[in-house]
Amino acid sequence: MKELDKQLKQNSTLIWITYFVLIVLSMAAVVLRGTEGLEPIYYMNIGIDVFGMIVIVVIFICCSLDPNSDNPVMRYYKALINVTFLGLFSDLYCWLVNGLPAFRTVNIIANTLYYLCLPLGCYLFWRYVENMLRAEEALIKKIDNLLKAGMYAAVLLRLVNVFAGMYFTVGADGFYSRSWLYPLSMVYMFAVSAITMILIIHGRKKMERRQIVILVLYVIAPTVVGVITMMEFGLSVSYGVITVIMLLMYCIVNIEMSLKTMSAEKELNLAAEIQQSILPNVFPPFPAKKEIDLHASMDFARAVGGDFYDYFLIDGDHLCMVIADVSGKGIPAALFMMNSKTVLHSIAMVSSSPAEILSKANEALCRNNQAEMFVTVWLGILELSTGKLTAANAGHEYPIIKKFGTDAEVYKDAHGFVLGGMETVRFREYEMTLEPGTKLFVYTDGLTEAVDSENRMFGMKRTLDVLNRMEDSSPEKVINAMRSAVEEYTKGTEPFDDLTMLCLEYLGK
Repeated sequence: MKELDKQLKQNSTLIWITYFVLIVLSMAAVVLRGTEGLEPIYYMNIGIDVFGMIVIVVIFICCSLDPNSDNPVMRYYKALINVTFLGLFSDLYCWLVNGLPAFRTVNIIANTLYYLCLPLGCYLFWRYVENMLRAEEALIKKIDNLLKAGMYAAVLLRLVNVFAGMYFTVGADGFYSRSWLYPLSMVYMFAVSAITMILIIHGRKKMERRQIVILVLYVIAPTVVGVITMMEFGLSVSYGVITVIMLLMYCIVNIEMSLKTMSAEKELNLAAEIQQSILPNVFPPFPAKKEIDLHASMDFARAVGGDFYDYFLIDGDHLCMVIADVSGKGIPAALFMMNSKTVLHSIAMVSSSPAEILSKANEALCRNNQAEMFVTVWLGILELSTGKLTAANAGHEYPIIKKFGTDAEVYKDAHGFVLGGMETVRFREYEMTLEPGTKLFVYTDGLTEAVDSENRMFGMKRTLDVLNRMEDSSPEKVINAMRSAVEEYTKGTEPFDDLTMLCLEYLGK
């Protein structure tokens, strides 16, 4: 995420510099050119272009401040306003140098650039609408490939025009004139406009009425102006009209989309708070139980997650500990996580062994599991008076045991199948005795599989090194040290998976 933010800032800075340079060049050209030989319609077109560039800069400022400016819809919108700015800039120069023989080459370049902006803008608007409606049908993809090929062809023909003069020429006297094939330069625009209109009508149920109106207006207005321009030489207001509609588009379409996104993010944050609240988070958890010290943490990779931990007393002498990792990400994983936690907790309070708890929980989770999700679980029951730990593993990561005075070791217990994957699965449980001073560390794969900027994993060796360095530390300090080590290692990279850890130290009597 930090790399993406850095890239976006660099791109925005480059665009700001480009805008500034082009506006300075435009103002300088207007001043140096003066008013000699300018007809009244030239004044109107140049004024519209200058006003349009200023409006585009204002829109770009708004886009830069928009917290959702990195989503695909906004990226295409920003690309569209950049092409519009370039169209306004080139149109301004077309009128400034028209009729000046000394600037014939500048006139050709400016008009070619103006012509190139048309197919680029049409295709970008198509992609903007396509992404806004999230049109993913196979037919839409085929149409997109066809329009992309058409855009390349249109651009190529405009470049060929520099030598062949199919659409326009600039004579030795410096005056621009159209050829009889000029209407062909508008065919791609009309085709894309018609196809985009069909897409808008097809996806109208996904949009508000105001959004539909402004998108239809964007299709119709430039098309009408294009037809008028073909019939009335000297009128060049296409990009001025587009600029006004793009301002309305931002105010109506994008701001409304941003409000919906903010509302969705607010709901996600509320869901995250609810999810966190169902986990035990008071430490130390059982002040009266001097035999143990325990701490746990859960960090989501997204707004909500699929990992969870749990610990609770089954009776006065038995502590149940759970750590689990649900398949998938996001809301589905979070819902399955909450269900899994509730099921495991309920069954553990009335069952006698970890193997039985996992078996019954598996049966419950397999029923009506239409999403075909599953969860890996490590579950252990500690007898506080003796230190005897009975545990079972349903496809989860191996636990780590750190006896006082010795190095931490991975305890390779017997793995059973995941919960929710298949009915009638049996689980094997095992026993061990924790001596006073022994630490039990369980975790999800978000720890060992955390990656740095070069995609190298944090790994088991670094995990064991942190545990060995923290021999005399409490479980809380162990958890905090492990989190700090992972944060330092993954600095500059976005977390791919949730990170959940639980550490227990058996102190004995």
